Amino acid sequence: PLHDTAGNIVGFHGVTRDITEQKRHRTELLQANEQLARQLQEIQELQSRLQEQAIRDGLTGLFNRRYLDETLPREISRAKRDGYPLAVIMMDIDHFKQINDTYGHPGGDEVLKSLGAVIRQGAREGDIACRYGGEEFVIVLPHMGIEAALVRAEKWRMELEATQVRHGDFNIRFAISAGVSGYPYHATSHENLIECADLALYIAKKGGRNQVTCFEPPVESS
Repeated sequence: PLHDTAGNIVGFHGVTRDITEQKRHRTELLQANEQLARQLQEIQELQSRLQEQAIRDGLTGLFNRRYLDETLPREISRAKRDGYPLAVIMMDIDHFKQINDTYGHPGGDEVLKSLGAVIRQGAREGDIACRYGGEEFVIVLPHMGIEAALVRAEKWRMELEATQVRHGDFNIRFAISAGVSGYPYHATSHENLIECADLALYIAKKGGRNQVTCFEPPVESS
């Protein structure tokens, strides 16, 4: 203890005040750091949600066309580098305009969401399922040959044909048509691969709809 010239103890109150002040500053600093950490976490979560929204279709939860356009070239480059096949399935809902006209756009939205859910359930972890636009969907299947992709597309077609979508007092039934193309058999660029799947889809719809068709390269005349 400190003493004055008369021998009295002094200084304890000042030291106590200093210690109390230091504790208060440490507590405030700790609280500020905790608040800053929470704010940074919230910012990171918001950025993740915004990034996810930028690449996802809001209705079906599948990836959007922008994501497909960015990802498919990379997937083809990997397939080329590592020497494995890759398949593309393009499908759309048969007579979708008629569904909208009959049940309204909310009914059509329920059909789209139902299709998206079936695709997600049947897709592998590495598959890339996208809503390409409107009622058209594209699924990229790395490490899968054409025959296996045809089987997968047919399985989806049968499952969707058996699906009943509840909308108000109605049970909506619908069907899909699908076209399949494969790397490197049909095309080696992402644009041509999509184009081949689109042409196969056109043949499926022209041939009566509710079916899966594989792209057939034109036969060169001799």
